[in-house]
Amino acid sequence: MDPIGAPTVLDKALEGLVVQALQHLTDLKYTASTRVNFLRAYRRFLRFVHERAGDDTSLPLLSQRYLAACKRRGDREYRKRSGQALTAHAMRVLIEFSLQGRFRYRTKNIAPLDVSPVLEAALSDYLQFCQDYHHHTRHTLMMRSRDLRVFFRFLGSKDIADVDRIDIGLLSDFVATRNPAHTTLLYCQIGSLRSFLRYLSMRGRVPLELVDETRAFSVRLPIPLPAVWSRDDVLTLLSAVDRGSPVGKRDYAILMLAAKLGLRVGDIQKLRLEEVCWEEGRIDIVQEKTGVPLSLPLPEDVGEAIIEYLRHGRPVSHHREIFLRGHAPYDPFSVGSALSTIITRYRLQAGLLLATRVTRCGMHSLRHSLASRLMESATPLPVISAILGHRSQTSTATYIRIDFESLRDVALDLEEVSDAPP
Repeated sequence: MDPIGAPTVLDKALEGLVVQALQHLTDLKYTASTRVNFLRAYRRFLRFVHERAGDDTSLPLLSQRYLAACKRRGDREYRKRSGQALTAHAMRVLIEFSLQGRFRYRTKNIAPLDVSPVLEAALSDYLQFCQDYHHHTRHTLMMRSRDLRVFFRFLGSKDIADVDRIDIGLLSDFVATRNPAHTTLLYCQIGSLRSFLRYLSMRGRVPLELVDETRAFSVRLPIPLPAVWSRDDVLTLLSAVDRGSPVGKRDYAILMLAAKLGLRVGDIQKLRLEEVCWEEGRIDIVQEKTGVPLSLPLPEDVGEAIIEYLRHGRPVSHHREIFLRGHAPYDPFSVGSALSTIITRYRLQAGLLLATRVTRCGMHSLRHSLASRLMESATPLPVISAILGHRSQTSTATYIRIDFESLRDVALDLEEVSDAPP
């Protein structure tokens, strides 16, 4: 990796950083081919720094200048889209390693948001209030923070740095900037905004009347029928999984937990080794969505799928979460990952063409399908609620809409009604 000409102090410092970063990637179990590609990108970067760095010693600025030069030059290594992504990724790894001494997998690169200290303090106090008094889960707090930061970005565009200047006209302008086609997202954002305004009114920062005026921003959500898989379709889906590969063993265990126990995606992602009680034959978790404990029996075939993954598919890791990513770095799934690619991959491989009335066929659809099968077997509603971990039977009642055959069985005949005594 020696640069052309006499190495400078900056050259030597960057060379040492590159060597350490590559060793870190080795420790994270990155493949040899990936490390070689990174090494090539770093060699070109070191050559660029040696020839054109000048007085600049900031790694982020040097990286930015290097990537811009590669794009202008259109060199062979950077010409293809895959080469662009690899070079940019290699530089992100190097920068993060230089700052934190490690690298963690990221699904998205989110640009930093410049929020005024007053708004940042108000948001922090609000989230702490939600956690202490409403006992919101981490996922809910993350969604609240995301929605409100979108609103804060809008406030910044209006040169507003304090919540005291929020009025109904400003709220109307904000809602008008949202895409009305994204109904669910708009519903969540308005809900987060109302919750935040109620908190501010409790603190005397905004008038209570402002909260009531936001009722004008009501959004009516469509209520689609829950997606349902037939028993044969579920078996076909499971048989399409290649259980000979480590990733296949992991995916099979995940699908079994969703199909046989009806666990939510968030609970599967966060399932820890100590939460599987092998001797008692059950799973004990605290649900990610509700924070309510849930204990379920562990079927033998589900337990065998988990054991097969732990013994022959799961990478060696210090993480306590059972399911890890299939490629280095072998971290747990990030919060918010829907795991929809897993079910989509095997559905397409199996050639399953679902009914047109099924609007969503992600991982959550297997949970709906389990509820449907329980209803078909005449399982009482309270038992279904307990299995699904619902805090209220009202939530479970949603699944009644999908069991048309059962509804026909209990429907009264019109003649019976007309002949019935008054």
